[in-house]
Amino acid sequence: MYNMYAGLWAKTCQSVCSIGHWKDGEKIASGTGFIVDGYLVTNNHVYFCPPSDTVIVEFVEIDGSTSRFRKEFTKDEFVSALKDGSPESNWDFAIIEIEDLKDFPSLELQINNVDFPIGMQVGMLGYAFSQGNLSMHAGMVSSHYSKNSVRYIQIDASVNQGNSGGPLLDVSTGKVIGIVTRAAKGLSEFFDELIESFDQNIRHLSRFKGSIRMGGVDHFQAMKTTQAQMQVISKEIKRSANVGIGYAFSLDEINRFFKK
Repeated sequence: MYNMYAGLWAKTCQSVCSIGHWKDGEKIASGTGFIVDGYLVTNNHVYFCPPSDTVIVEFVEIDGSTSRFRKEFTKDEFVSALKDGSPESNWDFAIIEIEDLKDFPSLELQINNVDFPIGMQVGMLGYAFSQGNLSMHAGMVSSHYSKNSVRYIQIDASVNQGNSGGPLLDVSTGKVIGIVTRAAKGLSEFFDELIESFDQNIRHLSRFKGSIRMGGVDHFQAMKTTQAQMQVISKEIKRSANVGIGYAFSLDEINRFFKK
């Protein structure tokens, strides 16, 4: 099993990149992409991040951390490079044409739109948690389902924030069988309710700003600041929560582009 995954890494890692969105010099979002026939493929929600002003695409060497290629784009430059895509609410993919990437190593797509057998071993490459180093995760196909005519592959694997847009790979062939889109969040609904409760508390406390001071301290403002800090922590916990289940889109629509 080790040799199988080691071989998959060596065969595919130099075709996978990080896509970072920056605003005023700070990274605000990131994901993963991969090269197919000179085009950059990723999720639509990774490609398009409205608040950003700069996009940085970076590839690493086979060690997974040494930078091999890095290119910075203005938001307009990156957006204008889109050749095909589908919104997040549909197939959630983007195919981008960047001249500097035309000669990069390409991953091979599984061209037959089949339901891969449950229990099949898969691998994922991505830049989890916005890290600068590429990582691999092992897993298996755990289920298939369709929703609004979109075909999903459910995977039993550690999918984290930043993995979105990365390739889902058949371990035995090295071919891409799907594009990773998100992780399951078993407590998302409860976190949403918790975060909303902080919003309500902050709005309520704002009405009392400056009304009561003790020892020169506005205690309502101090409570409001504490609530805001707790809300930030809750958002980070939600973002990092992992129940070991992930989802990928099948390649139906992506294959349609490359078959032209």
